[in-house]
Amino acid sequence: MVEDNQVDHLGLPAAFGALGPKPQLDRRLFLTATLSAFAAFFSGCGRRAPIPAKPVAPKPRVSLPISSLDLLVPLPSLRWFVLARPREIAAITWLEPSIALLLDKERLDRSAEGMGFDLRTLPEAIWAGYRTEEGRDDAAYQLVRHENDPLSIERLFRDRLSSDVVRSLDDSQIVRVSGRIGKTAHVLATLGKDIVCLQQDGSIDRGPCRISALLAQGKLKRIHPVFHDASLRILAKRFESAPLRLFAPGPFDEDTGKGLRGLLAAATAIGAAFRPTDKQGISLNIAVTGDFSTSGGEAAQKLALSWNDLAGRPLGHLLGLDAPMTPAFPKYSADAVSLDVELDPRKLAKGLADATSNQIREIMK
Repeated sequence: MVEDNQVDHLGLPAAFGALGPKPQLDRRLFLTATLSAFAAFFSGCGRRAPIPAKPVAPKPRVSLPISSLDLLVPLPSLRWFVLARPREIAAITWLEPSIALLLDKERLDRSAEGMGFDLRTLPEAIWAGYRTEEGRDDAAYQLVRHENDPLSIERLFRDRLSSDVVRSLDDSQIVRVSGRIGKTAHVLATLGKDIVCLQQDGSIDRGPCRISALLAQGKLKRIHPVFHDASLRILAKRFESAPLRLFAPGPFDEDTGKGLRGLLAAATAIGAAFRPTDKQGISLNIAVTGDFSTSGGEAAQKLALSWNDLAGRPLGHLLGLDAPMTPAFPKYSADAVSLDVELDPRKLAKGLADATSNQIREIMK
């Protein structure tokens, strides 16, 4: 903030100080001194008051040249991430009843009011989980492209913070705000006029939100975004047209590697994509990357059996996985094995709502 400069009062001009104690004074000298005094006063001579500096107007926010949000998602310490095109999903009219089972309109309206942007209008959104330095729960990360006022989003975020509030101006286009809600660290970064990053837990100074801000400035050349990873790139190419995509990079630890009947032990990444179909169903494509040049058939069979295992469990029945619109069909290539199945969106949404209702309520508060 630019503070107003203090204005000093003008002192008596030097011409008046020239008057001596002599009772007799040349009238021409007195006249000259008086005129000089007035000239000094009106011209600002002598102790001149400084002109108050005008506040410098901040540069208007502009859209940063970020063609896709994944360019700002750092790869190091990444556990999983979800890419979505919410506006595109919300425009599918026959999906509205299913979405309403999972996220009702009132809840979405409250979230939009509290966050400063409406999930249903976002052209791009990313959610991710990162390993924290402390090894506790993952740091939750969200990155969105919006069409709202970044200052309003920032104010709403600051209103939720309870302590340790710090605001940092990285440059004219990037602002970071951090603080705590209770004991949990929260970070917001507004990147240009239309991108916002949010982080819960993890490091404030070295966490994913801070790294995204640096990537947006063209810094940290040695830190790569997610699709610099070759396996994630393979999945991204497979899933490109899907409005909802999930990814998890490998290698996977010993416990996770036991998943999918041991298929994940040698996997380099796993992902899933959801697409609407002409039959008003949801096409689910699951893919696992790795070297399957000599074991593709066996790996595809393991993936199909793993799907059957899940479909036969209570959760699978709840989600309608045991009654798909079209049967699961496994495939394989030298670098990936995959499975395609078409699901009933209403059954899937109702099952997800029943299974995760408490978590969703907590997220949308």
